[in-house]
Amino acid sequence: MKDEANLTFSHNLESVSSDDGMRFQREKFCPRVERAKKFLGGSIAEARVLDIGIGYGSFLNILEQDYGIQNLCGMDPFPKSLEMSKKNTSADLRQGDIDDQEWPFSEPFDLITCFDVVEHLKIPSVFFTRSARYLKPGGLVLVTTPNKTLAYHMRKLPFIGKPDLNPTHINVRVPEYWRRLALGTGYEILDEWMGEHLTHIKFAPPLLSAALDKMGLDPRNIPGLNHFQQSFCLLLRKL
Repeated sequence: MKDEANLTFSHNLESVSSDDGMRFQREKFCPRVERAKKFLGGSIAEARVLDIGIGYGSFLNILEQDYGIQNLCGMDPFPKSLEMSKKNTSADLRQGDIDDQEWPFSEPFDLITCFDVVEHLKIPSVFFTRSARYLKPGGLVLVTTPNKTLAYHMRKLPFIGKPDLNPTHINVRVPEYWRRLALGTGYEILDEWMGEHLTHIKFAPPLLSAALDKMGLDPRNIPGLNHFQQSFCLLLRKL
């Protein structure tokens, strides 16, 4: 099953929900949650969390199953994606768009997550200003977007580059753009990193990842090499 209307999501429900698919999702999402835990205060299981752009609900499933969070909500503009996500999570899922003047929630959140969505927005600042309305005082935002550093530009190289074929990537920006945007819309930056997995060019990343893993090294923590990480990640606190 696949939501053909959701051009931002290239996988189908079966592949995402398979054992291999969920293993990959945990490798991607859990390090992000672990960083956020340090700043939430109290037990993460008691946090009220909103995930925006839920895909097929894999991240919400991990928050439920691995972290015991029960007060979970999700928002997505695609009705079929919401329908399929209900197979993966018992979170409170509601249809809504970041650009909407009002989001379909009344109670504020401890944490709002938004993974690989802001680069699809015509005016990315809308996400940051809207989110601030739905956060508790001192609430957190965890946002990720493609990591547009020098390595990202290597995607255009013939034969070795992995082109970005997503036509909805209309606002892929350098990390400094997102830093300035977050600070200018009333947040402080608690943490930032380049993470997820090595990408941008063919062949080398899988071999290099395997070699570094055997040596006990994390490519996210190696200057220069971390520019080949897919995502730029920001953990923010509402001022």
